[in-house]
Amino acid sequence: MGRRNSGCGFWFVALTFGLPIVAGAIAAVLLALTAPAIVPFLITTDPAQFAEHGTAWWCFLGAAPFAALLLVGQGHPKRRTARRRRVDFRRLLPRAGILLLAVNVTALVLLLDGNVAHGPHAARQTAILFGGSGAAGAAVLIAFQVRDRWFPAGERVKPVTLAAVRAATVEAEQTLQRVRANNLRVSRQAAAVERQLQAARLTLDFAGLCELHFESRGCADNAYQYYDMSRDVARGLAGMVVRARATATMRVRSETNAATGRRERPNRAAMTAAAASLARTRASIGDEVGKGLTMVKSLNARTADLKCSIRDNCGNRGRRWFDELEARTAARRQAAGRPA
Repeated sequence: MGRRNSGCGFWFVALTFGLPIVAGAIAAVLLALTAPAIVPFLITTDPAQFAEHGTAWWCFLGAAPFAALLLVGQGHPKRRTARRRRVDFRRLLPRAGILLLAVNVTALVLLLDGNVAHGPHAARQTAILFGGSGAAGAAVLIAFQVRDRWFPAGERVKPVTLAAVRAATVEAEQTLQRVRANNLRVSRQAAAVERQLQAARLTLDFAGLCELHFESRGCADNAYQYYDMSRDVARGLAGMVVRARATATMRVRSETNAATGRRERPNRAAMTAAAASLARTRASIGDEVGKGLTMVKSLNARTADLKCSIRDNCGNRGRRWFDELEARTAARRQAAGRPA
């Protein structure tokens, strides 16, 4: 019961002191944002009222750009490098200007409409003035958030030539053929190990079994490395596909006419077809790499079974070979900083 009362007391204190602080912070931000419109309006129409709180208004006016930058920067993606932070700061300046423009145009319209927040209806006019201006600012901030979500910030997509897309497609086809050949090699190696394990008796001698184990491990290690390289190629091709589709959509001048030396717009239909072909080949590479990785995992499992079979069926030599192999494997893992 005591804990429950303590919790209620915490929320009471938080609401009692927290709400005024939050409300005051929001009011200060709104005053700063609307100061560029309110200060000239008061100086022009009611100098006496401005003179009464002139120092405060000048402070709010000076804080206006900082408040705008703070608000637009809150929802902006954070960058780690110093160069990225400088680029983002330059991108935030126009947004801060747009936010101030929207808020102050709204505030000026409401002021000219008679909402001067002075006289017998000061409370209602204040609510209209700052409520309308705040709503305009909130709409602008939401628009920025939506734009960042739909169109993430990044480098502008550069156009690409049709010849470059076709050359990338040829390279992708070659990579696809090599991945398929690698898959076939892994499949044959796995089948050889499987046949040996399923034999009624071990038909190979100790040296032959050790050689088969060595070949299987080497095949799996090489395959993993090749699949990593193939995935890097596929990621690079994804960027080329994006550039090709953007070039076809934007109709930018990306082709150089050899006769005139001028940049011309590419054949949109040909560029679209080339991008589609490249995308299909890239997807096939991803599918084949996925199949290959599955086969390599299976090969590793059967290779481990072969290792145990050598230990169990080749006498003292097999057990000694197994222990030495495990010791070398543990030493390599320790040297690489991995758990044994």
